[in-house]
Amino acid sequence: MARQSDAESRTKGGGGAARARPSVETDPARRKATRRRGGDFGGGRIVIAFVFLLAVGGFAFDAIWLRMGDQQPSTVAVGDVTVAPRTASLGQSTPAPTVAPGAQTTFVIAPGDTATVISERLAEVGLVPNARLFRMAVIWRGAEDRMLAGSYQVRQGMSMNELIDAFQIPKVREVSLTFIEGRRLEEQAETIATSGAGIDPEQFLLSARRASFVYEFLQARPAGTTLEGYLFPDTYRVLPNDTTADDVIHLMLRRFGQIVTPQFVADVRSSTGLPDLTVHQIVTIASIVEREAAVPAERARIASVYLNRFRDGEGLFADPTVQYAVGKPGAWWPVLRDAPRLIAPDSPYNTYVKRGLPPGPIANPGEASLRAMASPDGGGFKYFVRNDVRNDGTHVFAVTLREHEANRVKYQKPS
Repeated sequence: MARQSDAESRTKGGGGAARARPSVETDPARRKATRRRGGDFGGGRIVIAFVFLLAVGGFAFDAIWLRMGDQQPSTVAVGDVTVAPRTASLGQSTPAPTVAPGAQTTFVIAPGDTATVISERLAEVGLVPNARLFRMAVIWRGAEDRMLAGSYQVRQGMSMNELIDAFQIPKVREVSLTFIEGRRLEEQAETIATSGAGIDPEQFLLSARRASFVYEFLQARPAGTTLEGYLFPDTYRVLPNDTTADDVIHLMLRRFGQIVTPQFVADVRSSTGLPDLTVHQIVTIASIVEREAAVPAERARIASVYLNRFRDGEGLFADPTVQYAVGKPGAWWPVLRDAPRLIAPDSPYNTYVKRGLPPGPIANPGEASLRAMASPDGGGFKYFVRNDVRNDGTHVFAVTLREHEANRVKYQKPS
């Protein structure tokens, strides 16, 4: 007898008459449904995994961006992993900051600078930890085309968010006012007139001559004197058409006060042995030194000459004081074609005729000439003559009048 199949045995077993159900393997319809359900489940897993990766990736970038954007760390925590923002994968390592922590500096964005250029320059000076991260932050915020050309005052330690915000605020381009050492008030007014800053040069002169400014170092000035000598020569950045003449004068006086401090005055008095020397006298002599010294190394020695003569109550015999007396527009420091004592002999600025110091400074001295007053040469010199033999701006110095006369014959050519 032929053996029954397993299927037949199962249908006849137990005496029952129940009809056998088709198996999954033998029913095409069930196989299709099973495949459809299995395919739906597999696709769902792919979608869920993709969404999860996007979420994790977004979280990772947000973690870097938020931490790097709101602070300046040396490392960035992403989950349980610490990432160094200066790693090669994010660009070149940032050099040591050139701006001291917390210090302000000027950062200039030139017209046409791209986000890449700006990022690299910020990293070069240490204002951001990594150029590529900053550029990513700019792109993330959609600020690539919104950073404006201009000059910005920024602080070391500002976050990337703060920098990006600052670079989107319209800036008026500042104008630089550069005043040269040894110039008189009228020449400073001429500098203002040609600066393009929109400042009235006549008002500058009027305010400087009126001198109604309250600063401690101005209190001992003789009555009627101007601010000649006190308007410190330096470069000042001002907003065009938004800065007045008085604003500029305040800038210059504050800068002067940073140099001529009470301690500085005490140092001058101590080094010169003149305990009663006033600020006005110090600035007056320093202004003459500024006009005489063509070679920086001679400032201290020239200062000693005039301090020694002043101490001994002698005439200064300073050509620049006579030039100041007769200067005029276009020739503020004219060549003296005659014997100095014969030029404007009645002027109180003719130090060949009048003993002692002139009424006040004849120019606005720079820091080097002021510092020379605190460290004059101790050689006891009282005379000097231009060295026409070398013709390099140097002088030959003497202690006695006899030595000086011999030096004149030897070193000075007739004018």
